[in-house]
Amino acid sequence: MNLAETLGYADIAQLHQLARVYELECNRNSKHELIQSLYSRFTSRLFLNESYTALTWAEKRFLLMLVYEKKTQYTREGLMSKARRACGEDGGYDRLIERALAAGWLFRMKNVNGMVTYAMPDDLRVRWREIFVKEVRDAAYGYYTIPDKYRDDTFALASDVYTFLAYIHRESVPLSKEGAMYRKHQLKLMELLAVSEPLLTGREWRFGYGRMFRVYPDRLALLYDYAHYERWVQEGDIGLYVTEDGVQRIAQQEWGREEMAARLVHFWILSYKKAIPAIESLWMLIACVCMESWLEEEKLVQVLSNWTHGFYYDTQEIVIRRRMLSMMTHLGLLRRGILPSGSCAYSVTEWGRTILNKDIKL
Repeated sequence: MNLAETLGYADIAQLHQLARVYELECNRNSKHELIQSLYSRFTSRLFLNESYTALTWAEKRFLLMLVYEKKTQYTREGLMSKARRACGEDGGYDRLIERALAAGWLFRMKNVNGMVTYAMPDDLRVRWREIFVKEVRDAAYGYYTIPDKYRDDTFALASDVYTFLAYIHRESVPLSKEGAMYRKHQLKLMELLAVSEPLLTGREWRFGYGRMFRVYPDRLALLYDYAHYERWVQEGDIGLYVTEDGVQRIAQQEWGREEMAARLVHFWILSYKKAIPAIESLWMLIACVCMESWLEEEKLVQVLSNWTHGFYYDTQEIVIRRRMLSMMTHLGLLRRGILPSGSCAYSVTEWGRTILNKDIKL
């Protein structure tokens, strides 16, 4: 629902409260006048910009999780979950939701059964999104020339699913006591995969980003976990082996790379969501920000860090740089280029635009 329709169904007590908060000059006994005055106030670009400058980071993170969702109706419990993720360990979850209602970011609705739900109007959702993107893009600046060298991994990870399955099916792959492939096989795989990664040295903490993240490099861990999730590979007494479903997948004549790539994106979100609760909205924000020009990595890290929390030993900067920008490049959502200055920069890929269009209305 757009704002005009939402105001017509919203709780009248909240509308009166908003009129008092914003000191609207209208006949508050007339619902028609009340709605007209509120509509005029909330559709004012100046009003939204001024509201944005007053937001705390917890409020920005809370709104971020709302503005990129297709979902338009929320329960109190659902909002509380988002508030907890936005505030982290700082608390104040109830106050954040009450602030959202008092400011008119959300509207209290009652359905025919008397159940209370909460809604964000579609047109306000789009305007908040535009404000967020503009702030990050302006702060990060942009390069309107294409770097001399850039990497576009579109469908590379999807193709490597086949490469991984074919290698496991062809070779005898024993597993260590930790349940991991020995380094010899990891090195052989790296020679075959589209993107090679240095193997782990055992000096880094490894948890929170997937089942086998503890024993494999980031990209390989996601690839392995996805194949296991789809039940194409299993771990047994004889080692790692391809299941019957995996063999059928290898034998398919048409390898649907685009569909596979989309499934890998959703699996990445599923695997990383515990560590990065706002990952689904955050990747869309990053993609939208990188839509019109190349943006330098250091500036992106600097301006995006406060949009998320750290995770144990991962600082906010590491979350953005390694868990978001790097993995979005591996997944083919972003291109990674080298600017004349020698620094790295990112822009959205054509396929990244396509999948973003499927998830949000640009």
